[in-house]
Amino acid sequence: MSGFKPHRLLGLLLLPLQAGTVFPAGPADAGEAGTTRLPEVTVSAPRESAVREEEPLVAKRTETNDTAQLLKTHPGVNLATGGGVSSLPIIHGLGDDRLAVTLDGMPITSACANHMNPPLSYVDPAQVGGINVMAGIAPVSAGGDNIGGAIAITSPAPVFAPAGSESRASGRIATHYRSNNNSLGGSFDTTLAGRNTSFAYSGAADHAQDYTDGHGDRVRASLYETQNHSITLAGRGDKQEATVKIGMQFIPYQGFPNQRMDMTENQGLFLNTGYKGSFGWGELDSKIYWQDTRHEMNFISSEKSGNMPMKTHGVDLGYDVKGEIQLSANHALKVGHDFHRFTLDDWWPPISATPNGGMSPDTFWNINNGQRDRFGLFGEWQAQWQPEWTTLLGLRGDRVRMDTDPVQGYSRLNTAAVRYATDADAFNARDRSRTDTNVDLTATVRYEPSPNATYEGGYARKTRSPNLYERYAWSAGTMASNMVNWLGDVNGYVGNPDLEPEVAHTLSATARWQEGAKKSWGVEITPYYTYVHDYINVDRGPNTSARTPVNSVQLMFANHDAEMYGFDLSGHTHLWSNDRFGEGQIKGVVGWVRGKTLDSGDNLYHMMPLNGTVTLEQRLNAWDNAMAVQLVDKKSNVDALRQEPTTPAYALVDLRSSYKWDNGWRLDLGITNLLDKYYADPLGGVDYGDWKALNNTTVPVWALPGQGRSFNIGLTTTF
Repeated sequence: MSGFKPHRLLGLLLLPLQAGTVFPAGPADAGEAGTTRLPEVTVSAPRESAVREEEPLVAKRTETNDTAQLLKTHPGVNLATGGGVSSLPIIHGLGDDRLAVTLDGMPITSACANHMNPPLSYVDPAQVGGINVMAGIAPVSAGGDNIGGAIAITSPAPVFAPAGSESRASGRIATHYRSNNNSLGGSFDTTLAGRNTSFAYSGAADHAQDYTDGHGDRVRASLYETQNHSITLAGRGDKQEATVKIGMQFIPYQGFPNQRMDMTENQGLFLNTGYKGSFGWGELDSKIYWQDTRHEMNFISSEKSGNMPMKTHGVDLGYDVKGEIQLSANHALKVGHDFHRFTLDDWWPPISATPNGGMSPDTFWNINNGQRDRFGLFGEWQAQWQPEWTTLLGLRGDRVRMDTDPVQGYSRLNTAAVRYATDADAFNARDRSRTDTNVDLTATVRYEPSPNATYEGGYARKTRSPNLYERYAWSAGTMASNMVNWLGDVNGYVGNPDLEPEVAHTLSATARWQEGAKKSWGVEITPYYTYVHDYINVDRGPNTSARTPVNSVQLMFANHDAEMYGFDLSGHTHLWSNDRFGEGQIKGVVGWVRGKTLDSGDNLYHMMPLNGTVTLEQRLNAWDNAMAVQLVDKKSNVDALRQEPTTPAYALVDLRSSYKWDNGWRLDLGITNLLDKYYADPLGGVDYGDWKALNNTTVPVWALPGQGRSFNIGLTTTF
């Protein structure tokens, strides 16, 4: 964190102009046209209800700079705690690499042994134009190599000058402050557009100190600083549009209280080009993208003592071509081909030039020129047989090729490193190349007998191949395996080259009832069941000396059959409409999931207990107000092998209010965790940072506490 950083200076210069709020750019694409959804949630598009849906979304951007947090109240979605901007979404018990997460159609692979840089960490909430969540049965056109669903982030659409005007200039400046962790940041964006050309810049930055829990105690290693910048060039012609987007991210530091390591730097550069065109035969949508990530880990706070430099360099490169052909008035065929290459180097520089220590004198190569290429081809047929009946059938094939070069440990000359040399020799001597042929199938049907009722059902067979760490993290040495962990449990993990791809079979159904065209009330329920053949779970690792009941255990990735089942329930109803109190509605969401292995009956890790959120919303002239109550049951079904902690039940209350002036100014006020409740997030992992600070190995590590009360304020102006 020392030395001159030009990216950091640019972010500090922008801070007075920036904030975490943004007005949606209008309704975003609600998914593929006519797609049968089971279910799909369009975050940005306002629902037809008494209180506008976009107002709570804007308020959420004042509460957080973690884009994943924008999803936390949507049916089927939970979040696993990471750093301040790096939470991991989970859909129906399946998360991280098991989801297809894209940014403007571009997949980004986490280039880190601890998955500290997941896809959603590369975009600030202020830069989000829309989010589509496809839970459970996502169409094959949404991407391959996933079994849990899809999340598609889109930027605001390019803006062009309206008819009758040759040019247009617009922009937004905003800033925010959050009291709990002294978060201060903001955003600035501007657009200069002609009739057929558009130029846009978007920048956002934020920094925060460690947060405090409900007891007022500091949660160590939870501080962060981040900034994101992008430039978009767009041009359009008759029924055609092309975009070129370039950008960068710079995170000089981000603490991870539930990990052994912290992020000491993350730099990402990307280029994303797209083309859309309408032709006589149908629609064409194509994309070429490139993302370069350079990532470093070590310790940024005193409680995690020592020196353990770790570096990675990852590159995502690929393209995506889709065509939609209207076969007839009621039948459409979508076909496509995509290619995604991810390459990774993961190396740990020595901390000494002498061979006496365990981490010297050579460089430790955890992943050496790791390669993962995926070739995909799909076809999707949509048919509307009657006005009430719609079906969607999809078939996809993916070829996944993986390989890596020979590796090495720190040294072959000292006893501390002898395990690394033995493991490296065994790994290098075997055939490391792997090729998986994966087949996906989806079949869904929708029946809409009236405007008041919709019924949907379907089946999906989805496949995911292991990631590079799951197959190629080769060392069973205690220290080395402890450096591979994206689960927040501080256990050590060892890869397994013989892993088979996960094959998930999902059955899902949705019933939706609502009040006619006004939709002043609505109820939706979705039960689901997923059986996963060769689910990538864990067994005890080969190094038995690493097993300690207080700190961690060593685990090796292994295939086990597993099942997950549960339900999502959501609804809303209009409460009042009058001159005195304006418009009001109440809405709620409830979710429950259960997961276990089939051979042993053990509980799966990171399964959210019964939980729900009820929100009362009011709109009165220029005011928008809301009170949300979140209820979470105790977590007692835990993964004993990973030593997952149990957590008690809790309730949280949040308040928010906003006022919008006609001149383009907007004020957002909010209080999160109003009652300053002390609680432990069931998906938060363990509080390793604070446990390490005590330096008491006789006390088992405890569950990570959540954030206490915070007063939040945001100010935005548009021009």
